[in-house]
Amino acid sequence: MIPAFLLYGTVFAFSEAAAHELGHGTVFKTRWLNEAVYWAICFMSWREQVYSRWLHAKHHTYTHLTAAPYKDPELAFKHRPHSYVKLMTDFVRVSHGVQFLSAIFLHSFGIITKGAKEVVPEAEYKKMCDNSRVLLACYVAVFVWAVLAHSGLPIVFLFLARAYGTWLHELCALTQHTGLKENVLDHRVSSRTVKLNPVVRFLYWNMNYHIEHHMFPSVPFHALPKFHEAVAEQMPQPYAGLWSAWREILVIFARQRRDPEYVVVRELPVGKRGSAVA
Repeated sequence: MIPAFLLYGTVFAFSEAAAHELGHGTVFKTRWLNEAVYWAICFMSWREQVYSRWLHAKHHTYTHLTAAPYKDPELAFKHRPHSYVKLMTDFVRVSHGVQFLSAIFLHSFGIITKGAKEVVPEAEYKKMCDNSRVLLACYVAVFVWAVLAHSGLPIVFLFLARAYGTWLHELCALTQHTGLKENVLDHRVSSRTVKLNPVVRFLYWNMNYHIEHHMFPSVPFHALPKFHEAVAEQMPQPYAGLWSAWREILVIFARQRRDPEYVVVRELPVGKRGSAVA
């Protein structure tokens, strides 16, 4: 029973990767189908559609920038030295849950959060609040269902699975930018591309090709492997796997205890170097 729940939770947690790609609008050619599936996946991944989409748009605009007003709102680690506590809690989605579930709750009552005010245009507030009310009603319905059925399974399948099953998704997602040079315009310096096996790549919607994704966000997920091959000569060497990336990340965490300014600067092909903001 436990292995089955672990497998379910692990696969379920990758709904966040699906929500990301659907948010870019590149999964289906038909817009209404893309939006309909996006709704369902956002329900699974604890995200309201308007806030999530605008937040991620800012991430692409200000990728790994730390100086206001040009500040990346999706930085996994906002301060140096990077926090081990934040790292551990990310593996059960604590900060994600606090940020997005609390936003859904507050927006349902028309209270616009500070985070939403920073990224969402006022013209979108009504739609954001209406979406939040629908999502909150659906989440409450799940709890009512659990009570009436005298079963905790609905809560396990929707809420706990998203927390206990996120370990593999986080092992992938936290490699994207963690510990790399900040305040640079060249995505090859601020992002990682990591080689993964076909199964994990499928679950992760090819987001391991993260440099390529940030350089051209409109390239759909299924085209990223070919795009990666086409531009390989202009890119830094991809990491050989998750362990290769995490070995570097853990060294960064340790080095920053002694030198908070320490970051990794990727080696670029000769004559292909990017420019810095600061």
